[in-house]
Amino acid sequence: MQPQALKYFAEVARSGSLRHASEVFDIVPSAISRQIAQLEQQLGGILFERSSRGMALTEAGRVLLEHVDDTDRRIGSLRRRLDDLSELRRGTIRLAVVEAVTNDFLPRTLARFAERHPGIEFHVSVCGTGDIAERLASNAAEVALAFNSPSRDDLLLRARIPQPLQLVCAPGHPLLAHRTLSMKQLDGVAAALPDRSFGIRRLIEQAEAAARVRLRVALESDSLQLIKNVVASTSLVSFMPPMTFTRELASGSLAAIDLQGPVFARASIDVLTARGHEISHAARRFLDFLVRAARRPD
Repeated sequence: MQPQALKYFAEVARSGSLRHASEVFDIVPSAISRQIAQLEQQLGGILFERSSRGMALTEAGRVLLEHVDDTDRRIGSLRRRLDDLSELRRGTIRLAVVEAVTNDFLPRTLARFAERHPGIEFHVSVCGTGDIAERLASNAAEVALAFNSPSRDDLLLRARIPQPLQLVCAPGHPLLAHRTLSMKQLDGVAAALPDRSFGIRRLIEQAEAAARVRLRVALESDSLQLIKNVVASTSLVSFMPPMTFTRELASGSLAAIDLQGPVFARASIDVLTARGHEISHAARRFLDFLVRAARRPD
């Protein structure tokens, strides 16, 4: 069987029309019809029931279409594997990450990887940790960076970057008189907090409950960047992992105070993949690169 004849057959099978297939391939319908007739002769069976309404597959035709589709999938897999062997000259890596890593750590890591492999493309989705787990499980992402990732049988923890939460505030804030703070000392303090889609917010609420105190939430947002900008120019405080505000700390637009307590201490950024999902060669190479960067995040 000739590959081109199978392409003609598949197009007619999917559209039900010789005329449509002829337009797709820019060839007269009679030529496609002859190719299909030759296939039928080779296979010893009728592939289509022909009527005024178009071309409908017979049982033999459905079997052949399944074969063509399976062959297409195998060819696609072969091409991906060949791309993998091309020393990462091409490829796409799908990432899902929390906003906390987008300030410095992830851009720096992507830039270093791109220096070595400029032909690799990245598709990066920024979302909450809960959404990240679902993206990995559904194969919408191959590698993820999540905040305090949930323990799930379908997720693999590849590396963990300790990121104890710190209190952030504007330079000159009265709380900077303290070298460290406990949650009890923050009862009633006005704060700008991420919304409940953030793992950060869940840790803050756990710390509130443990200390039996309540912050005054003056601002709630799904943007850490907005929260940082507001905190830098007001008396509000917030809580963030250190890699979220490295640039602002270096520039002096934000200040930070260490927080006491096991809830804050156990915060981390986690490198994840999905259990049982094969990832591309490019993604595997980036995962190795990311794990090494996680071990030395500075």
